[in-house]
Order: sequence, then C-alpha cells, then structure tokens
Amino acid sequence: MPPIRLNRRRFLGCSAAAGLALSQGRVSEGGVESAPVRLGLIGLGTRGTTLLRTLLELPATQVVAVCDQEPRHRLRGLGIVEKAKGVRPEGYERAAQLLERTDIDAVAVALPCDLHAAINLEVMKAGKHLYAEKPLALTLAECDSLLAESTKSPDLVVHVGYQRRSNPRYRAGVDLIHQGEIGNPLTGHSVWLSSNGPMNGHDDWLASRARSGDWMVEQAVHVWDVFNWLASGPPVRASGRGRRDLFRADQPRRDVTDHYAAELEWADGFHVSFMHTWVAPPDDRFTGVTLQVMGDAGGIDFSSGAVTFRDRSRPRQTIHPGNQPDTRLALQAFLDAVQAESPSAPPLSLAEARDATLTGLLVRQAVDERRSVTMAEIRGELGSAQAIV
Repeated sequence: MPPIRLNRRRFLGCSAAAGLALSQGRVSEGGVESAPVRLGLIGLGTRGTTLLRTLLELPATQVVAVCDQEPRHRLRGLGIVEKAKGVRPEGYERAAQLLERTDIDAVAVALPCDLHAAINLEVMKAGKHLYAEKPLALTLAECDSLLAESTKSPDLVVHVGYQRRSNPRYRAGVDLIHQGEIGNPLTGHSVWLSSNGPMNGHDDWLASRARSGDWMVEQAVHVWDVFNWLASGPPVRASGRGRRDLFRADQPRRDVTDHYAAELEWADGFHVSFMHTWVAPPDDRFTGVTLQVMGDAGGIDFSSGAVTFRDRSRPRQTIHPGNQPDTRLALQAFLDAVQAESPSAPPLSLAEARDATLTGLLVRQAVDERRSVTMAEIRGELGSAQAIV
C-alpha cells in the first residue's frame, strides 16, 4: 500500500474521517486537508490498550476497527474509542475479519509473542501498513519469513515497537557514542529490577516460555536492541545463570526465568552485564530500570541522560532530561511514515529487530545451560522452522 494521498476515491471512502481531519485543522502546505490514517488494532490487552489510547491522542488518526478474541477486551476497546471520538468503531473477534476491510490503511498489533509472526505476516499480505509490537517473532526462521515478505511490498511501512529508538535521549546518547564523545566504548551495565512478580498476562501467557519466549525475548529485547544499536550489531557470545522455580509453589506449570544475570560480549571487546528479576524488595533502592555505557573518555547514563567525562575540565551534560513519551513518539513516527510522500527509513530495520530476537535467544540458551554460548550456535540451531520448547 503506498503512502496516503487524498484523492477523490479516498475522500468518498472516508467522508466521516475527512470531517474529523477538518475539526483538527490538519492542512498541508498546499492548503489541502491531509487524509487521516484509518487504523485497525489487533490485540487489546494491557499493551494494546496503551497503544489505542495513545493513538487516539494523535492528530490525523481514525480508529475504524478493533479486534480481540476476548469479549471484555474488545468491548473495552470499543468504549475507549467511542468515548474519545464520539463514534463507535467496528469490533471483531477474528483478525481476518478486520484485515479483509478495504477502508483500513494501517494496523497496530499487540498480541502475545507466539502469535506475532503469523499475524504480522497476514497484515503485510493484506497490504496494510504495520506497527508490530516487539519482539518481531520468536525464531530466526519466523523473523526471516517476515523480512522476505516485506521485500515483496517495499511501499509498506513496517515499524517494530522498540520505542527507545524514537526516544530523543537514547537517539542523542547513541549519536554521542558513535561520534566518539566518550571515547572507545568499554562496557555497559543494565538492570531491570521489579518487585511485581509474578507477572502472568491474560490467560497466563507471560508465565509460559512457549508463548512469551521467556523474559529474555519478551521484555529484555528492549535492552538488547539498545546495546546492539550503539555497538552497530549483535554480540558474539553470552553467558549467564538464573532461576525458573521462584513462583512454582503457587504456579506449578510456570516455566519462565523470573531471575537471571547475563554477560554479553561483542567482537571488538565491548561487553555488557545485565540483571533481570521479578523478586526485588519493594523499595526504590532495589527496583528500577537503568542502562549505562562507559568508554575510556566518559560515560552515559541513559536512564537520566547524564553524560560525564573523565576530563574534569569538560562540564557534565544532561541530554533530554525527564520522562520522554517514547511510545507516543514511536507511534507518531509510524503515522508520519504512512503519510509521507516517499518512503522513509524506520527507527530500526527488520534486520535489526531480528538481531534483538536472536540476542534474546542467545542469552536464554546461555542461562539455561550455564555456559558461554556463541551467536554462531544460535544462528545454526535456529536456521529452520523450529518451535520454542
């Protein structure tokens, strides 16, 4: 599907949407009203509802349909749209019903991870622009199938929800590293510490490795993507150890790793330590998410934006302090790309999204086997379609 342009056919197909655009005063440089992006949302759980609410706050969007097989989720989504816009969209139980509509330009997907590959593929085959929640998929084969499909329709906009890529603090910090401002990057350190365990998700999908890919793939891929981004590629090896039994007394079937630590190494010697847990004490001194990088000339704390140099004559800096609405910024980047007259580069490529998945699989195997595992092993073992067990 090419970028949106307001021609006669499109105008007649969305007169109600045109009225919405007029009310928001969106006028192009030529004085012609911009056509709203007509959206469908698939998946209305916690993350999907966040995407829905955020999209409804952005100009030039019209949510025309929502889909969730859970009736209460679907009804909640319908109510949110109706309350915000005064118009109730269509609601569907099955994604195929939404995708067969010809009046939908773009689709945002927020389903459990084991469903990502199949639904993302169907969205692209239906010719809809796609905003896909991370991870892209759970295996190398699935990721490769999505990359292959995307090459068949180069006009389709496909963004993956690594919202730190749209966060101005992370963008500026990575630029500083690539410009050599902190010297040669030596090491990174990150933690994701929470006292809110066990996290289960609807129908306990977050408690199942087969459905979520485990926390290394479902959640920590945000961290892997940042380090891959600043290191210009994925690590060559990882080691680690962890625990899967912390909540087994109450949830015997739970098989995700609710506490683990890992070390990752890149080809140039850059290395990262990471700890991820759901059993931290409920105290600010033990909980939180941080990500830091140290070079031989300085360091950056991405959580706060602090940049400090070893040369004490250089003043400390703070880049983009405060909370950054990165989900909003990521969705706006997607909408801007859909409406653009010519294709624009996404915040990250599908190949980079694949690298984040592979890094998660690398860390997962290293933690499982309590040994150093190479990325070459992961690429070889997952070179064909293979279910996660």
